[in-house]
Amino acid sequence: MTLTFLPTALLVSLLSCAAAEEGPPPPPPFTAELAEGARGWADAGLNAEDYGTGVALFDAEWLFGTQMMTAVGLGQLILLHPGERAESLPKMEQALNAMLSEEGLAFDKKKYKGSSINGRLKENKGSAALLGYGGLALATHRAVNPESDLTKTEQAWAEAIARRLKTGKLIETYPNEIYPVDNAALIGALALHDQVTGEDHSAAIKAGVTAIKRAVDPKTGLLIQAMRANGKALDTPRGSGTFLASWFLVRADPALARALFDAGRRELEGSVLGLYAMREHPAAYADRGGDIDSGPLLMGYSVSATGFAMGAAAGLGEQEIVEDILRTVQFGGPLAVNVVPGLKAPSGGGATGSHLGDAILLAMVTTPGRP
Repeated sequence: MTLTFLPTALLVSLLSCAAAEEGPPPPPPFTAELAEGARGWADAGLNAEDYGTGVALFDAEWLFGTQMMTAVGLGQLILLHPGERAESLPKMEQALNAMLSEEGLAFDKKKYKGSSINGRLKENKGSAALLGYGGLALATHRAVNPESDLTKTEQAWAEAIARRLKTGKLIETYPNEIYPVDNAALIGALALHDQVTGEDHSAAIKAGVTAIKRAVDPKTGLLIQAMRANGKALDTPRGSGTFLASWFLVRADPALARALFDAGRRELEGSVLGLYAMREHPAAYADRGGDIDSGPLLMGYSVSATGFAMGAAAGLGEQEIVEDILRTVQFGGPLAVNVVPGLKAPSGGGATGSHLGDAILLAMVTTPGRP
């Protein structure tokens, strides 16, 4: 399997040369605001109580998600804009250390009856979300700072991911709970690890991609949102999982990433109040409501599906769609922050008023485009 991104070392070298000749290009204004917000949240000492979803597990998941997306976003920012390194790298590492703390890992440990991931790394099953999302953040950091002490953790997590993907099965996030999008995260994390280190886990990645394809709905081309360990669907094909999976897969399998993205556009693209957006459910399931993954729906349109579509569009070189969604975010973001339970930070602040919102949007908008 051939990766379509430039090797990270070469990318950094090219960026460094350009910076030396012309000075580092500043990020666009809204990206700079998101970065400032993310750095502030890394400093804020967030905990699960800062999320008011109404469910303790979701609060803990969102805390982990904020830390992970903050690290990815700041790392990508540094690669795109080397002048941001001095200010952003320490905050990136703060976010990673919080992600790896007892509280950061608590959501996964609780579902595995008190068993920490550190004691289960050599297994070939389980913890798809923790390893996939966290592994992507660690691999992004390794691209930025390969001499860090965190490299040992990244290496161990990458090996754990490869061990799981080699089984050729969809990996459970929690016991008897499979979320195919989390398997896409595993694949994306391992692909970035290979890109950064020069290692070759193409066989494991291929096995993971084959497993993911079994979770694609043949009628819509969208990704099934949730399944049992026996392969039985627990949910329908949906936008939030499809577009997030496309974002994760751009590096590992651009053809599958493109297929998911195009299916999402075909089935879910539209506008609400004159703003470009993505629905959560295809027409066959249009009567379904929102949940913790999608957020509340406005005439069927989803905050999550729309935001994740921006990251996938950026990775696939669809800049016009990125700009359309940025306009939606800037006009509709304040409404979303106030209506999605748990999304608004108790203290407000940041670029959007949301800890998780700033982190996710920064990660999406700094996604490197395909050459």
